[in-house]
Amino acid sequence: MASHAALNLPATYRALSFTSASLPGTIITKPTPLPTAGTAIIRPLACNVVHYAADIYSGGNPRGYRYPLPLVPGGPCVARVAAAPSDAPHLRPGTHAGSTPESWALMEDEWRDGTWAELARVPAENVHLLDEARLLGSREGGASGLGYALEDLAALYTLAVPYGGLRDVGVAAGETVLVAPATGVFSGAAVHVALAMGARVVAMGRNEDALRELEALDPARVATVRMSGSAEADEENIRAAAGGRPIDVFFDISPRSAGAFPHARAGILCLRYGGRASLMGGVMGDLEIPYGQVVHKGLRIQGTFMYTPQQADELIRMVETGVLRIGEGRGMKCVGRFDLEQWAQAFKTASRDGAKMGRFVILQPNKE
Repeated sequence: MASHAALNLPATYRALSFTSASLPGTIITKPTPLPTAGTAIIRPLACNVVHYAADIYSGGNPRGYRYPLPLVPGGPCVARVAAAPSDAPHLRPGTHAGSTPESWALMEDEWRDGTWAELARVPAENVHLLDEARLLGSREGGASGLGYALEDLAALYTLAVPYGGLRDVGVAAGETVLVAPATGVFSGAAVHVALAMGARVVAMGRNEDALRELEALDPARVATVRMSGSAEADEENIRAAAGGRPIDVFFDISPRSAGAFPHARAGILCLRYGGRASLMGGVMGDLEIPYGQVVHKGLRIQGTFMYTPQQADELIRMVETGVLRIGEGRGMKCVGRFDLEQWAQAFKTASRDGAKMGRFVILQPNKE
């Protein structure tokens, strides 16, 4: 096996570690792992911090998420490959592993440590190459770059999640997609993705300012509806917003905190014959469905958790080609950048602003 020196890796690295779900994190020093078959060592540059990070890692974990302790957290990030084995000649940055029983078992051993660190060992299959020259290159003087800042690329994760659900139900150009609700972090991202896939969107929510922001993305292809709290009224308003066009796809990614959700019944009732419903939310309760409508209209209800490596690659290509635009000009703004030592401030900022549509917070274990 190659040595640290041969791979230009330091013998140790710093990481943010938590020993209890109720205690503050600490910066520790760990020995640098070497790449083995099927793995890669990366240098994280921009790591997403979810708005509920404080609850999970230092606020007592009221959500009851399972994870081993001590733990170096961290999932999706933009990074540079630091070292890779000979069996991984084509590496690709930035995806995330789902929270399944199998991943809990992996977290106990091989993949225990995450990306909130100066270095991280990750599965090579979960590393996705980015076209740096295209994404970060200049747009001046006829250059072919898109002119994004590195922090803009942290939005890829937020966009990839709804893409998984929309892709699973085969959203096609020219279709009409109902996104309800549509004014959250991932649901707002779903509107961007559906538009990039060529669909017309009916966006539904309670936040009227956010709805206006979505409509401004493409007034000719985005219609908005305010949630009423009544399935019957919602159904009527959705049909009116669609302008007589059938709803081909209903997309729902309601948050864990969602209570009653009559919009889901309305969304299913508005589907055309052969229509599809994509459910991606964190709702823990049950959904009452119009059984007869599902049967007689031949409806398909598809559940999706996150996205596949192939779908992550597809989403990245959409951004690289310019089909799906990101950055502050499209309402995607980084509202906080923090060093590892500033993790508590990152958690606070994410809790305050990270749940707002189009806003995200990052940790920067390394800077360029």
